[in-house]
Amino acid sequence: MSNPQPIASRQSVLLDVARRLSSTQNLVELVDHILQRSREVMDCEVCSVLLPDGPSEDLLIRSTLDPINAMEVRVPKGKGIAGDVFSTKKAVNIEDALSDPRHFRPASDQSDLVTRAMVTIPLLDGDRCLGVMQAINPNHGSSFTPQDVEMFETFGSLIAVTLMRLESQKKAIQEAETRQQLSLASEIQNSFLPSPQVRLGEVAVETFYEPASEVGGDFYFWHQIDDGKILLGVGDVCGKGLPAALDMARGTTLIASTAHLCATMNLAEWMATLNKRLCGVMKAGRFIAINAMLVCPKSRRVWLCCAGLPGAQVFDGKAWREVATPGNAPLGISCAARYSETSLPLSTGRQWMLYTDGILEVQNSAGEYFEDRAFAATLQEAGGGEGFLPHLVSQWLTFARGSSYQDDATILAITDHSPPAPDELALSCHPDTLRLVRQFIETWSAYHGLNDEFTGLLVLGCDEVMSNICKYAYCSSSSERTAACRMESSAGAVRILIEHYGAGITNEDFQKLVAPPSIECRIGGLGLHVISEIFDRVDFRREEGRSVIELVKHL
Repeated sequence: MSNPQPIASRQSVLLDVARRLSSTQNLVELVDHILQRSREVMDCEVCSVLLPDGPSEDLLIRSTLDPINAMEVRVPKGKGIAGDVFSTKKAVNIEDALSDPRHFRPASDQSDLVTRAMVTIPLLDGDRCLGVMQAINPNHGSSFTPQDVEMFETFGSLIAVTLMRLESQKKAIQEAETRQQLSLASEIQNSFLPSPQVRLGEVAVETFYEPASEVGGDFYFWHQIDDGKILLGVGDVCGKGLPAALDMARGTTLIASTAHLCATMNLAEWMATLNKRLCGVMKAGRFIAINAMLVCPKSRRVWLCCAGLPGAQVFDGKAWREVATPGNAPLGISCAARYSETSLPLSTGRQWMLYTDGILEVQNSAGEYFEDRAFAATLQEAGGGEGFLPHLVSQWLTFARGSSYQDDATILAITDHSPPAPDELALSCHPDTLRLVRQFIETWSAYHGLNDEFTGLLVLGCDEVMSNICKYAYCSSSSERTAACRMESSAGAVRILIEHYGAGITNEDFQKLVAPPSIECRIGGLGLHVISEIFDRVDFRREEGRSVIELVKHL
């Protein structure tokens, strides 16, 4: 039995270890150094450090018996004397570890060491245990003295401080790496988004995109198609972070690769095709909500298909209102999902807006949702024009100030800059001016997206009315043969008002003249039957010295 090391010698070792601990940053090198110097401090056969292995809290043993790349020795959570000290955070000094019921025999069986006396101490950071250290079999006696334990705890406090420093450094490095990865992911993600502002012929597109974190699950898209159509929309991927960003990349890629199909299929069919492809690449339980819009400047029509997002808003010249669209399931859930669309004239409004639910669901500091009252009020305040989106965004950001909203928010605004077709025509009633009425109706109908068959019926009916006015309303000596034609579109109908200052007929006259059809009438003959068949409502009246003919045809 050797004499115990002098206290001064042990303290010298402690000071040397402290200097080394303050400079090292490599955990493996640190543990090896700790083990070698701790054996000097404790003057024993073996010293071990047992550190928890992540969330399992199993303890991994590293001792002076093992080389650097030794096979891993694991003590399950709560097992052995070390597990007990790790749990209770109290040091234990035992003269005969083999006879202690807490002894974890599998660990000692993996070495030739015969364990006798053992002191085990916790490495503490306040109330948190970072691991434990063990000293086994003192060289200077059959057991460790209280002085040995005190020295070992002093040594352990140095180790705990160093482990905390390394843990903090490791965390800082990991956070820096995460920020770098997120920054790269954000840069990559943004590469999938098109320009936030673009002019596509007479259609201007402007967007607002605000991810809740560096990488988001929202996106927007616009694609010009060969036949002149424009496919636009916004999307919202379920979840957040990198998984949502990856699904966003999948979604935008598939949208870009299938957009050309809208040249030959309707919007609902395209959504069904996109859904099937997304079902093939997305993991179970994940999905993408999309609100898509297909614009055809040539036919002046708009198609909307909404799958899991709020409906589109349109400014009709007086107020913003939500477009009624069928509800559809988000994409990527079921290959069998069916999709429906709504078709409207592009002239329904000069401005349209698609947006994700992050716009509506943001809360202010009082816990109120933007959707409750502020959204509708802000839209009506903004009105139409180029400044409506900046106004909406400004009010939304002001509303959200001081809150911790956690959802991405996206807006895509579309403005139609096509010069509007005139809705009123003044002319002189002569047969050679009837072509002006035909051109006027055709131009107005084209702007409002009416099909050729419907337009042809309007032209035919108005041509009959104007012909009758030219023939019968004015006497041959009349020099003032003025007339006017005004067209209006309302919910589901077209209304035409034709006014003149010549002789007119009443509704009673009209009913007599059109029934029975075999009677030849002085005014218009069978032309009045054509008028009555084409229009759903015909009204003849006098107003303020002029004759007014009102014609209504349902769409």
